[in-house]
Amino acid sequence: MDSPEKKEFYTRLEGVLMEIGRKMHVEFDAHMATGITGSQFFVLQKISAKGRLTVSEVAEKLSVSLSAITALVDRLVQAGLVIRSRDEQDRRLVWLEATEKGREIMERCIESRRDVAIKYFGQLPAEDLKKLLEIYEKVLASLKAEEKNK
Repeated sequence: MDSPEKKEFYTRLEGVLMEIGRKMHVEFDAHMATGITGSQFFVLQKISAKGRLTVSEVAEKLSVSLSAITALVDRLVQAGLVIRSRDEQDRRLVWLEATEKGREIMERCIESRRDVAIKYFGQLPAEDLKKLLEIYEKVLASLKAEEKNK
């Protein structure tokens, strides 16, 4: 069993992570490009990063249901940020690609999100930033490994 000191540490860590996450989420949303939600941003980001993806691939990469992604994609298509196209060899496959407008919005969102990160982390010394990133990368690797084992 964990010592009282460790329990207190994990309680404090949880509180700090929740507070940082909440505050940054609010700030990210406030700086999101007009006409796009945070959820739409993540879908558009995945599509833009790979060039093109199927709806199933996007759902898998974001670990959400197919129906949730379909609704988000519908709104992105209606906004002219994403296009759907059928695969020439397998007509059952529908590809999603970001439009020029979608890529421009994505760039603006990424710049805004980077500005928010700089606002909050920019005052930290480079050595602390490097260590913080290393720690987060270790935690992320652990989360991904656990996900694969499910």
